[in-house]
Amino acid sequence: MDKFDRQIINRLKQNARESLAAIGRDIGLSRSAVAERIQRLEAHGVIRGYTLRLGEAGKKAVQAYFQLSFSPFKLDELLPAIQAIPELYSGHALSGEVDLILFAETDSMERLNQIRRQLEQLPDLTRLLTCPVLQSIS
Repeated sequence: MDKFDRQIINRLKQNARESLAAIGRDIGLSRSAVAERIQRLEAHGVIRGYTLRLGEAGKKAVQAYFQLSFSPFKLDELLPAIQAIPELYSGHALSGEVDLILFAETDSMERLNQIRRQLEQLPDLTRLLTCPVLQSIS
């Protein structure tokens, strides 16, 4: 990966819908050269996909992070139950006191509480902490 690839990646991180011509013009490459580089980065797994970030108007009313600890922690056994909850948008397995952190967006506090009750039923759960989002900063 060279300086042009890094510049392309940085531009796409800021705005994945930016035109190839605009990226090329700003970094000194042709539109076709940018397209070829992006295709190569995708083929090599450097770029795995593109995502959408919603503004405040597109977000659901209640957002929260759940921190979960297990003893023992068997992620493969937990995944089906976690993936069955559609309001869970992202999750990360961690190292340390917290084994898993999950992000949820719901329409109501009542639904958030229902999700919490579902998570409380997970096997080998030793700790569950719910952290409602007060304000987004990015």
